[in-house]
Amino acid sequence: MPPEDGRATDRAHEFASVDELAPLTLMEGIRARAVHGERITLAVVELDAATRMPEHRHAQEQVGVVLQGDFTFTVGGETRVRRAGDMWVIPAGVPHTVESTGASGCVVIETFTPIRGDWDGLLSGAPAPGAWPGPVTRG
Repeated sequence: MPPEDGRATDRAHEFASVDELAPLTLMEGIRARAVHGERITLAVVELDAATRMPEHRHAQEQVGVVLQGDFTFTVGGETRVRRAGDMWVIPAGVPHTVESTGASGCVVIETFTPIRGDWDGLLSGAPAPGAWPGPVTRG
């Protein structure tokens, strides 16, 4: 989106495909395939079955939706099971934990603003198809 005064920016656009993005290891059992805009990060996050991310907080606002599987989310002391189609908003600085409870893990889409610059330098794997969206024919 151009600035409010209508001037063009120097930022180039980007096209990406989930299976072409290198998965970042957030911790053992949790991987993210992310693209970063000027002010937002969008990530497809895969959680292996029986994986728990300890309580943490960060400077980014976080908004997400479950694509497949389910997990238990505790945000600001409130615990809920989240299933496909469920969404959430976590304000910046609010403590939260996540535990994958589905037998085959879970896949979520997460957005963060401002961008997750703290993910720079995380261990990444080679680009390869992930758990979602499954086999895709590209033409």
